[in-house]
Amino acid sequence: MISVRGLFMVMFKSALIVAFLSIPNPVVAFTGFKNWSRKALYHKVDLCTQSCYSQIIPGLYLSNARAAADPTVLRQLNITHVLTIEAHRLPKSTFANTNISTLFIRADDTPQTNLLSYFPMANAFIDEGLQKGNVLVHCHFGVSRSATIVIAYLMGKYKLSFEQAFGYVRQRRRFINPNPGFVNQLRQYQRLNYDVKGFHRFEAYMNVNARRHKYKIASLAAVVVGILVPIAVLVG
Repeated sequence: MISVRGLFMVMFKSALIVAFLSIPNPVVAFTGFKNWSRKALYHKVDLCTQSCYSQIIPGLYLSNARAAADPTVLRQLNITHVLTIEAHRLPKSTFANTNISTLFIRADDTPQTNLLSYFPMANAFIDEGLQKGNVLVHCHFGVSRSATIVIAYLMGKYKLSFEQAFGYVRQRRRFINPNPGFVNQLRQYQRLNYDVKGFHRFEAYMNVNARRHKYKIASLAAVVVGILVPIAVLVG
C-alpha cells in the first residue's frame, strides 16, 4: 500500500512531466535556463556576448574576448597594450588604425597546456605596457588562461605566494577559475622563486606569435638560432 509521502512524490513528478510537455519547445526552454544560470553565475553578465572587464591594479585590466575586441572599451580604458591568450587571434580589424601593441600566445584552456614558459615574456610585456599606458589581458571568457597570466604577473612583480595573488585577483574578478593544470604551474612558479629557466624561455620565444611588437623580432631570432646552432654542431 502506497504511503502518503509516496503518493505526494508521484503527484509531484506527474505535475513536472505535464508542465514540461506543455512547453512548446522544451529543448530551447532548457537551453534558455542554462543561459540564465550562466548569467547568474557570472553576476548577470553573459561572457560570450557581453563585454566584461575588471581592473586588477591601476592600468592593468583582465577581460573576456568581447571586451578586448570592442574599440569603445579600448578607447575608454586608454589601452595601449593587449595580451591575448587564446586558441585564435582577434580579428585584424580590431587594431586597425590604432597604436596598440599586441602579444598573442596561442593556448588552449586545458590542464596539459604549458603556460609557465610564457610567464617571463608576458610579465615583460605587461611591465612595458604599464610604463607606456594601460594593459588589457584576455582569453575567451577572462576566467582561466588570462587569469593565470595576471596571477603570475602579480606573483613575480610583488613576490606573492600563489594563494595571495589568487585571492587578490579573485577579489576584483570573483569568477576567475584557472584550471588545475594552470594552478599547478603557478605553484611551481612560486617554488622556482619566480625564475623560469633559459631553455623554457627559449621554447616560449620559439612558439610565440606576436603582432607589431618587439617579441616578434625575438621570436624570429630564436628561429634563426634554432636553425644555426644544430648546423654549427654538425659542422664542428
